[in-house]
Amino acid sequence: MILDQFPSTEEFYKTYWGKKPFIVREYIAPETIDTFIDGDTLAGLSLEEEIKSRLITNSKTGDDWKCQHDPFEEGMFSKLGERDWSLLVQNVEQYHPDTAQLLSHFQMSPRWLMDDIMISYSAPGGSVGPHTDSYHTFLVQGIGKREWKISAQRIDDDRYVDNPDMQILKNGFKGETYEVAAGDVIYMPPFFGHESKTIEAAMTFSVGFLGPKLSEILGEYAQYLEENDALNSRFYATDLTQSSAAFSIGAKTQQGIKNDIIQTIQSDNFNTWMARYFSTPTHDDIENIDMREDEITTDSLLEILEDGDTLFRPNHVKFGITEQSDGGYNLAVYGEVIPVPQTLAAFIEKLNLDEEISIDDVPDQKESKVALLDILTALYNKMALSFYGDEE
Repeated sequence: MILDQFPSTEEFYKTYWGKKPFIVREYIAPETIDTFIDGDTLAGLSLEEEIKSRLITNSKTGDDWKCQHDPFEEGMFSKLGERDWSLLVQNVEQYHPDTAQLLSHFQMSPRWLMDDIMISYSAPGGSVGPHTDSYHTFLVQGIGKREWKISAQRIDDDRYVDNPDMQILKNGFKGETYEVAAGDVIYMPPFFGHESKTIEAAMTFSVGFLGPKLSEILGEYAQYLEENDALNSRFYATDLTQSSAAFSIGAKTQQGIKNDIIQTIQSDNFNTWMARYFSTPTHDDIENIDMREDEITTDSLLEILEDGDTLFRPNHVKFGITEQSDGGYNLAVYGEVIPVPQTLAAFIEKLNLDEEISIDDVPDQKESKVALLDILTALYNKMALSFYGDEE
């Protein structure tokens, strides 16, 4: 369970991702943790109506759980006492850029599946009970200490305590207990049992990765087809035979309908939609995403690059990238797709490696140069890329 170091990307997916949990001690440096959001600021976020947060209180005996949902009133925290409560705030990476830096430590993960950074601030004795989650998560210990009980295998138990707001396993689970301190990281696959108990006032940063249900994928793609009528072909039933007379849907007809569905899913249109879908924010409606107020032109962007500044991706920004049958790419951010030609494959690789973009990355070939500068300008104006000079 406890590893000497974080596994390589190959070993991570081969041995651990979705298969078994692990712990790495002191993976996040103290000086990095010091830049993360503090408890007072986190409590302030929980007062905002648009930010999802919960307050969970528990008894020492573990048989009385209460869950309150946002928004909270400022005076509430002074009445909580010094034990047995936890404040959970979601999507903190969107509201605290320094905390979003934590995501750079998990670049080997499928960032396109990332849901959010949820932060738990808990008083001594605070817990959310024994439970499982349907998502992958890295549990990063900030300040304080917590004790975690972790199962060695998947828990298939849907018996919960009688509380509509919480899915706490009624009968608990078998597992080993580990104490974690600042900088320690736990990887927890879906449906593995885990339960924490706070030893001293603590903050835990949960980096969650949640995949959609098949019904959600099909439903969202159907909506995409509905919005793009040219892609939304109708079943005209022109090739029927006598086997489909009256109320009988013949085997050939059934297969024909299946083939139509398979054909659209195997098309480039579906690849385009996937990039769009997985880049769409989970924390807010696209209409509420801020665009850059002072947009720049392609010529201005080129001048800044020529002056030596570099472009980088802010940590909270999530891209979705898929390949097309012609070798090109769909690069999506905030649910909007930008086509990228095959000649800019090196640029796509730089985005995947989370590397900065400098003037050296701009091709000499005119057509590719124009294409890349147009893409960079669009991403910059969408605030999906930034110059370091913007922070001065």
